[in-house]
Amino acid sequence: MSHDRPEAGEDSLVFAQEAGEPGSPERAAWTILVVDDEPDVYAATCMAMRGVEILGRPLHFLHAESSAQAYDLLRADPDVAVILLDVVMESESAGLDLVARIRNELQLHKPRIILRTGQPGYAPEMQAIRDYDINDYRIKSELTRTRLYTVLTSALRGYHTLSAVEATRNDLEYLLKAQTELLAANTMPAFAVGLLERLAGLYGLPPHTVFCSDGRRVHEAEDQRRRVVAALGRYADWSWRRLDSLGAEPEVRAIELAFSTRRTVTSPCGIAVYLPSRTGADAVAFLGADDLPATHDPRVFDMFVQNTTVAADGVRLVERLRDAAYVDGLTRLPNRSALAETIDAALKTPPDAPQRLLLIDVDQFSEINETFGDRIGDALLRGVAQRLMAQADASVRVARVANDTFAAFGPRDLLVPAEWAKRLDEPFDVEDLQIGLSASFGGVELVSDCVSGGEVIKMGYSALKRAKQTGHRSVAFYSHEVATEIKERTRLLHGLRAAFDQQRLFLMYQPQVEARSGRTVGLEALMRWRSDDGRLVPPDRFIPIAEQSGLIKDLGAWAMRSAIHRAAALRDAGHPLRMAVNVSMSQLLVPGFEIMVAEALADGGLPAELLEIEITESVAMQSPDIVLPRLAALKQLGVCVAIDDFGTGYSSLSSLEKLAPERLKIDRSFVMGLDADTGGGSLAEMIIELGRALGLKVIAEGVETPTQRQRLIELGCDELQGYLFSPPLPIESLGEWLAKHGEGFAL
Repeated sequence: MSHDRPEAGEDSLVFAQEAGEPGSPERAAWTILVVDDEPDVYAATCMAMRGVEILGRPLHFLHAESSAQAYDLLRADPDVAVILLDVVMESESAGLDLVARIRNELQLHKPRIILRTGQPGYAPEMQAIRDYDINDYRIKSELTRTRLYTVLTSALRGYHTLSAVEATRNDLEYLLKAQTELLAANTMPAFAVGLLERLAGLYGLPPHTVFCSDGRRVHEAEDQRRRVVAALGRYADWSWRRLDSLGAEPEVRAIELAFSTRRTVTSPCGIAVYLPSRTGADAVAFLGADDLPATHDPRVFDMFVQNTTVAADGVRLVERLRDAAYVDGLTRLPNRSALAETIDAALKTPPDAPQRLLLIDVDQFSEINETFGDRIGDALLRGVAQRLMAQADASVRVARVANDTFAAFGPRDLLVPAEWAKRLDEPFDVEDLQIGLSASFGGVELVSDCVSGGEVIKMGYSALKRAKQTGHRSVAFYSHEVATEIKERTRLLHGLRAAFDQQRLFLMYQPQVEARSGRTVGLEALMRWRSDDGRLVPPDRFIPIAEQSGLIKDLGAWAMRSAIHRAAALRDAGHPLRMAVNVSMSQLLVPGFEIMVAEALADGGLPAELLEIEITESVAMQSPDIVLPRLAALKQLGVCVAIDDFGTGYSSLSSLEKLAPERLKIDRSFVMGLDADTGGGSLAEMIIELGRALGLKVIAEGVETPTQRQRLIELGCDELQGYLFSPPLPIESLGEWLAKHGEGFAL
């Protein structure tokens, strides 16, 4: 394809398809070889054609006096257009023998051969003319200047046609090979490098080239600015830089113009080839050259562009398919399949350092997502991904393997759960909300008997389930014992679901009394489960399973309604006692939780002030932007709030003031230290003093000895709960107990 060029001193750009013929290139002469053992014949031929141009090009004559000399000359310089060959030289068949060697040995099929002879009786047979592609046969005396011009014109026209056909065939073979190789690329960077090498090869120039594309790089955040995907030669340091960061270089101007006009552009520094795309990711391939040769038919160049465009779209499709198969669409992290392949590679060729897989599961994410919606949830997941990636070593592969579960795989020393947990300590700021997150971890040590990456991930999930059943912010590592325990807990979960469906769960009630008088002022509703064999399943076994599985939402709603109806019935029987009900974070996050409570109060006919919601300190302090509005809505109904297990979490005074509970509940672990012999109780004393300072009631749970009761009274504790007064009672025994002890316990 021909390309116009401005004068050397001009800094201008020209559209390639509007370019004309080159300005004034030097015209190559036709080379004509005269093979004749008579020097006068050569001299006469040159004299006759002196100054003559044929098809717009001058003539250049060579002379060989023998067939052997002609053979050597053609072997050294095969670019001869016409051979004027004497039939009879060293022998009567010397001319025809040379023709056979030219066609068969030298494989020169383009040069046109005109046989000449001074003896008419030595004309070749028709078979020889056909076999050896002889262009013409003439008697020397017939070749006047005019006839020689006519014969040469016809021969040169034939040579020109054959040359064009061969060039086109070579170009087509080059294009076919180039397209095949380009389609073999499976990434755009690899495709771009291959294209740049072949663009330079098409012109026979060194690969000083640039490939620039619209859109984003795979695995990066969305960025629609143009980026250099690949660069070679003197532009090599441009790779993966944004085009707008390269300054006002003339090459950049040419590339920008090609993009803006959607056309191929030539400039004094090279050619910018515009490559449209059906996917919208248009590209420009730039070839730097001070003197771009015009060696190709424009149609060949157009075909190169078309083939390249088709191949580029094919590679982009492969990238998108791989992207869908191996990249998480939300976070742009590798997905589970990609992680499995990474682990497979480590199993096949073990690295020097011991390897570990950590699964990182965001605690209670589904509840957060239900509360705030998918938009906030997606933003949180992207935030988690960014934090995990930002502090990860280059040797660690971070992935997203499920909705709220991430993974990190790499050297064991770099995958310490406690260190990774710290990355989530700071609350996430999403649309003016401060949302705190925590995570549980399941780990697997990579050992030689691991079968596959997929199997290792499954083992990680087993460990993660074990961790989550222990509670939030927990860590567990895979072992055969863990796998066995997981199976047992799965069996337990199925049994719990069946028990709930079959109404085999029930509530028991533990009295709460005034510290000094012993008068009963409240009850705490406690869920119990009796298995098929009649044994009670401990709450610390089935409650964590219910929370981890999400079943706690249904169990909690049932417990709330049952406790409210029981409190209302007791009130009607003359026992207006406060009813305390434990509420988990999962329940608080259920949309409309406060509405459910209000409806239960209305249905049961219980005044709101007789219902107390107990939440643990860790729940109260986690994600205050979620907890505070829910508690405020409950308090607006008139419901009381108590902070359970106080002292075991990480409350601050400011947080406690925002929560504004009516009651603090001292954890049983602090009460155990109040026996006289231990001399403990400083933490209990501090909590009581804090409650007094804030105007809050304080209740101590787990009171089992008279000494503990006496110390708590001395410290100023308001209310007590524990086996010293009563174990949790079934409803059948509660009425009798209240009748006997409801008015007080003597010291």
